[in-house]
Amino acid sequence: MATIQKIKRSKDTAYRVLIRQAGINAISKTFSTKKEAVKFAYETETDRVKLSKLSNAKFDTTIAQVIKQYLLTEYKGSRPKEQAQKLQYWCKHFGNKRASEITAADIDKGIGALPKHLKNATINRYVAAISVVLNYACRYYDLSNNPVRHISPLPEKNSRTRFLSNSEKTRLLGACMSSNWDKLHLLVLLAITTGARKGELTKLRWSDIDFDRQTAFVRTSKNGQPKVLPLTDSVIKELQLFNTKDNSLIFASTVKPDKPYCFTKPWYKALKDADIEDFRFHDLRHSCASYLAMNGASLLEIADVLGHKQIQMTKRYAHLCIEHKSSLINRVMGGI
Repeated sequence: MATIQKIKRSKDTAYRVLIRQAGINAISKTFSTKKEAVKFAYETETDRVKLSKLSNAKFDTTIAQVIKQYLLTEYKGSRPKEQAQKLQYWCKHFGNKRASEITAADIDKGIGALPKHLKNATINRYVAAISVVLNYACRYYDLSNNPVRHISPLPEKNSRTRFLSNSEKTRLLGACMSSNWDKLHLLVLLAITTGARKGELTKLRWSDIDFDRQTAFVRTSKNGQPKVLPLTDSVIKELQLFNTKDNSLIFASTVKPDKPYCFTKPWYKALKDADIEDFRFHDLRHSCASYLAMNGASLLEIADVLGHKQIQMTKRYAHLCIEHKSSLINRVMGGI
């Protein structure tokens, strides 16, 4: 029996015909209009010769070819090298296998062959990378099924919510002001007040800053979508001190102006000078979210600021929201 699925692709909508009958291989074919899909389904099901011929035709495109095309035309994220590295692993694991021949067992073996030191979260990212490619093959190469759907993700521990206390924040910003790199204070201030990721901030150009509206435009975030960062008065004031009024990188390297400045040494020196331990640059993002939570922002509002697509990612700050509400209730209602 034939079923027709409506598929939303990056640029248009397509209709996939899936025909399954006892004794034959499943047939899958995609069309740009529903009318063509219905016609194909009817003609194929009523023509036994055509049905038999199509059911025996093999999807002969290799997974390596699909991956190459996906990276060239479909991937929109901000980490192409990292994504390509993960997919290269799957290319080596599958060899010259056709995409249509890959099974859930193959995926499972690939997971088992990954380096043992990798954390569950990293392993899940590897699986997500090949899953996206197989979904792409379903849309554009008429692959009938994505075998990753049968693989359960590994449990992840996202419990780290290290953020700066008020005294740590004061000490760190003071240390950054004294840094040999004159833009460290600006970068850290941006990270704390916007919650943006390091890569999003270091790729900002002066043309991305709207001084009148006090916003910064991030062309590509981690999830591949652009976003706008509201900027505080203090950030705008400091940006104006460095403004070159051109399209250059704000945090450009002094050696390679079209590459971001490597601020590892000044960052660690600032942490040492501020007497702050067990703290990463990414924890400035946690600090932003934590300050918002402790000052009454809802999880949805925090998710919007951080650019989380799934509220599950934001739930690590729920306890801070509850603590704020508890403090508020006791302060207002404590005398009753």
